[in-house]
Amino acid sequence: MSETAESRLQATSKYLNFGPWSVELRGEELVQIRHRGLPVLRGLRAVVRNHNWLTLAPSIIACQAHESAESLRLILDVAWEGYAARYSGRVTLLFQAESITVSFQGAAVEGFASNRIGLVVLHRPDDAGRPVTVTAPDGSRSEATFPTHISAHQPFQNIAALDWERDHIAYRLAFDGDVFETEDQRNWTDASFKTYSTPLSKPFPVTHHPGDTVRQTIRLSARQIIRIRDEPSGAVPALGTSAGTSTSEAPSRADPLPAEFAPLLAEVALDADAALGLVAAAEAAALAKNLNIRLDARIIADTPEEAVAVLRALPLDRTARVGVYGRTSHITQDTLWDAIAAEAKELGYRGELVAGARSHFTELNRNQDSARQDADAVTYAITPQMHATEPAAIVETLPMQTLAADDALLISNGRPLHIGPVTLAPRFNAVATQPPLAEELPTGDTLQETPFAAAWLLGSVAALTGPGTASITYGTIAELGTAAGQLLLKLATHRGSEVLATDTEPETVAIYPVRTPGGIRAFAANLTANALTVRIISPYGAAQDLSLAPWQTTALLLP
Repeated sequence: MSETAESRLQATSKYLNFGPWSVELRGEELVQIRHRGLPVLRGLRAVVRNHNWLTLAPSIIACQAHESAESLRLILDVAWEGYAARYSGRVTLLFQAESITVSFQGAAVEGFASNRIGLVVLHRPDDAGRPVTVTAPDGSRSEATFPTHISAHQPFQNIAALDWERDHIAYRLAFDGDVFETEDQRNWTDASFKTYSTPLSKPFPVTHHPGDTVRQTIRLSARQIIRIRDEPSGAVPALGTSAGTSTSEAPSRADPLPAEFAPLLAEVALDADAALGLVAAAEAAALAKNLNIRLDARIIADTPEEAVAVLRALPLDRTARVGVYGRTSHITQDTLWDAIAAEAKELGYRGELVAGARSHFTELNRNQDSARQDADAVTYAITPQMHATEPAAIVETLPMQTLAADDALLISNGRPLHIGPVTLAPRFNAVATQPPLAEELPTGDTLQETPFAAAWLLGSVAALTGPGTASITYGTIAELGTAAGQLLLKLATHRGSEVLATDTEPETVAIYPVRTPGGIRAFAANLTANALTVRIISPYGAAQDLSLAPWQTTALLLP
């Protein structure tokens, strides 16, 4: 079947996306294969060439598509025709989260001589100079490099697999059904290196009789590489939780909280106020006593007199720090601060006095004077769902948490930061213009009971660990029984331990490597809805592969 100029110029493509993979499908050929938006291969296809190296033209006869949560499978029945020869076959494209597998099964319709039938891979020209590991059919491995200058002869031969790295991702091509080799197609000014079969060292052409079959498979897999560097990025801050709005919902605990756990943060007023996320001072004091934990009291008041009355209701001998904020402004106001500071001195209070905002970083940033220069530390809170509630959007807030913490440290002039509460759902509406309706009151988040919450919490701890972060408060005491709460308790035991730097992308995988006497305890979380395989490499070269289900959190010990 001959092609017209018009058909060539107006060739159509289909774009396929599954999990982290995206490709362009031109006929039966995969083009511009990408992983998480980053380029991997230029192409992958089945070819049929005759005895003079002329390529038979493919036509898709039928196409079937099957998609599930686990995979996307396309089955293409293809006919190749030209130069007085005909060939038929089936190309199966299988997309899974961790790989793309292309299978080819072809048969001669009539006898003809061929120099090549099977799958070929086109590598990108910008792979020039990139190291690659070549695995031979006998399992032996050798190190090589994609040539920078155009190679006159095959740079790689006797191939069963190729391994290389791009953009912190380890890629592997595994070949089955024949022995493959690579040539430098730049010799012909093609923009690629090509890996193909059968080796040119074998005799050709080969006569294919009717019914003779060829079967080949190529599997492209990806695995993120995370390198832990032997340099600190900070220390594990004090980690804790908050009383929430109703301490009656707090579970009774048979096990004591870790000794390293941060004081219980309670946003206190004379009387509870669910709309503002407030608990009565007396109730918070009783809860802290029952849990045998010190209190971090954030007083919310309208007037200096009200603020002083709340302060006097607190068990100051069991209160680690005190802050004060306006009921409607959500920041530390001068009149409230002056009253609290004077009364605390009068009562002989020896803990920290903190100032700033009880709502978003926004209020601290717009009212930087609220971070009183005579305060011991600065505060602000975080919720990732001010504008968007999709899980992917929540994950995207993680690197912004780092940026906000860095800017908060500038505002504080280097004084410690006490960040929190950090909650998935807003504790109250910080921008309300009138009293909320009943259905507008905070009700928690349906994601809190899922693995997503734990994965996001680890990402947040990693994002906020850094110079100046003294403590972070997550969620409420009632949530300690969830996966996120259990993770928080484990992380809290490492308070003060050195955290090592990594080269990970926070939108994909969260890694939190903590140096311990027994080695590096690496907490890891999958921040995506797809299964991931990652390779974690310690500063001393020890590597461990880790398969993570969607939103899974785990920990491993590296020597």
